[in-house]
Amino acid sequence: MKPIYLILLFCLAGVTSARAELRAGAAKVDVTPPVLPVIRNGGFLEATDNKVKDPLHARCLVLDDRVTRLAIVVVDSCMVPMDLCDEAKRLASDKTGIPVDRILISATHAHSAPSAMNYCLGTRADPRYRKFLPAKLAKSIIDANATLQPAKAAWGRVDAAEYTACRRWSYLRGHELTDPFGGKTVRANMHPGYRNSNAVGPTGPDDPWLSFLSVQTADGQPMSVLANFSMHYFSGHNGLSADFAGAFSEGLAKRLAKGESSFVGIMSQGTSGDLWWGDYSLPKAQSWSMHEYVGKLIELVTQRLAKLEHTTEVPLGFAESRIELYRRTPDAARLKWANDLLAKMEGRRPRNRPEVYAEQAVWISRNPLETVPLQAVRVGDLGMTAIPCEVYGLTGLKLKSASPLPLTFNVSLANGASGYIPPTEQHILGGYTTWPARTAGLEVNAETRIVEEVTRLLEQVSGKKRKRFAEPQTAYSAAVLKAKPVGYWRLGEQGGSIAKDSSGNGNHGRVRGGVGRHLPGMHDPKTGEDHSSRAAHFAGGRVELNVPASKSFSVQFWMWNGMINKTTSVENIVADWDKVHLQLANFKEGSDPVLTLIPGKVALRTVEPRKWHLVTVVIRPNRYELWLNGERVLNEPSSSHYENNTETRRFVFGGSSEGNLDFHGKLDEIAYFNRALSGKEITRFAQVILKKPIK
Repeated sequence: MKPIYLILLFCLAGVTSARAELRAGAAKVDVTPPVLPVIRNGGFLEATDNKVKDPLHARCLVLDDRVTRLAIVVVDSCMVPMDLCDEAKRLASDKTGIPVDRILISATHAHSAPSAMNYCLGTRADPRYRKFLPAKLAKSIIDANATLQPAKAAWGRVDAAEYTACRRWSYLRGHELTDPFGGKTVRANMHPGYRNSNAVGPTGPDDPWLSFLSVQTADGQPMSVLANFSMHYFSGHNGLSADFAGAFSEGLAKRLAKGESSFVGIMSQGTSGDLWWGDYSLPKAQSWSMHEYVGKLIELVTQRLAKLEHTTEVPLGFAESRIELYRRTPDAARLKWANDLLAKMEGRRPRNRPEVYAEQAVWISRNPLETVPLQAVRVGDLGMTAIPCEVYGLTGLKLKSASPLPLTFNVSLANGASGYIPPTEQHILGGYTTWPARTAGLEVNAETRIVEEVTRLLEQVSGKKRKRFAEPQTAYSAAVLKAKPVGYWRLGEQGGSIAKDSSGNGNHGRVRGGVGRHLPGMHDPKTGEDHSSRAAHFAGGRVELNVPASKSFSVQFWMWNGMINKTTSVENIVADWDKVHLQLANFKEGSDPVLTLIPGKVALRTVEPRKWHLVTVVIRPNRYELWLNGERVLNEPSSSHYENNTETRRFVFGGSSEGNLDFHGKLDEIAYFNRALSGKEITRFAQVILKKPIK
């Protein structure tokens, strides 16, 4: 028995050392079109380019732990369809032996690259480039595989919130934009512009983390860095170009490898469907150029990288599945509209948005199903997800918070191009990310199904169960819970129709309509954006709450009013209960709005837009009080309108209960007490965040 035992022990040791031995190879291949002019996509309409601003590349990293070998390719392209990716994978697999379901190919979403996909809005694929690209993608894998050598790796992330922001903003009720089909349905759209008085605020959160995987040779020489950032694109020049991702990749190579030609820098597209470098909450656009912007990101990565230790203990994992999703196909009336418009075009290319969407309507009616390839990759304690869509920042945060691995980043437009997948609640707000097309046509619940499947794949590669998101406790939430509210709705959920009651009393609320979820919530105004505190953005939707009634009660919440239009009178209903409205109104042209309780009086204190304010309403049988940021601004006799003789009290936040008037902004941390809070209590609540009441 002893010799057999020793042989078995030796074999197990061999397996362990094989797993521990990381090998890696990296390569980049020029994919600049050899023949010009070439069709370019990235806009609504087809365009051509006849010059090259800077070369385009396919950059590849191959990893092998003696058990699993995998390849990750990032190509300077706007979108690469699934059939083209699959063709490249087959070519590479035949030469390298890497299984096709262990290869990830993604596009950087460069808006200055040749078109490789038909029906990319109004753009066709360039036929010569479509034929040219698969072999080049395969070559990047073959070349990287040929350079495999012992290696070590490290991974990390940096906070780059300053360099990305949500570009999808909601608009005031009555100021909706017009869709290509002639309806005023667009309550939210991309790029509102700076200081747009009809725009309210972002409808979703940003994903602020710039994540990366660093690979070195066994003797510590830089081999490759695969970075990932959630920012849509940055271009602004004439001619074909790799844009922001290419500039980052080449700039990082110069910084880390000092001109060493074998080093491969890679920037992949993160969850940036609704994110962009321009922050529309600022008075004007940032003044940096693309290369200045890229330089700031490179500096962040290199500073963090210098503090990391690389290791050879890097187990790998790779899982893939393909699911089928329906497209939102046109009804008979829409299809007739589309066919009539195409008949008038007589075969020419679309020249405007209605013509683009007429062509798209016919195409999706003939192609009602989409195959969606999904992947999860494990590299040590780092997870990567791959989704063939333009993914919102909220979706990325969902996956990162659910991932069993300590650090995860999400690669968009990977292994195909299935279009935007807005979270379900965003569809009702409209905009071009929801107009049915090849680039935005999947079923309304596509995001939910994709998140669930990708999370399952992360569980598979990690061997661990998913995590469940819970909004972190703060000093303010601890103070509220200590005061024992009957209901406490923090409004930090990532989606769904429930507003969870954190008081423990089970008074869960209902969320309906246009409510953006999981946005940055109230925080200390002296600090930067808090990535932990989360709130809800209201754009026509409501949160409905039902709580036990009492003769005296208090309601307290944080409010962020997004309305900066001081010339148009807009009835901004914050909350509605017992025939009472809490309203924001600008009674004097050119001034900030003031709070008023109707029926009741107007508080003289103005509410500065786009800043967090603590609002407290205290109702007694004979008086009511209104507090703003810990200071009492109204103390008046009450009327019979404040009485409620039922067992429960219904509150509607986000607008009137009748649905005809909205609130335009964010709400957070709604607390209901079945007693009248004292002035000292209210002041202490305010001081937790504000340190002292605002005078």
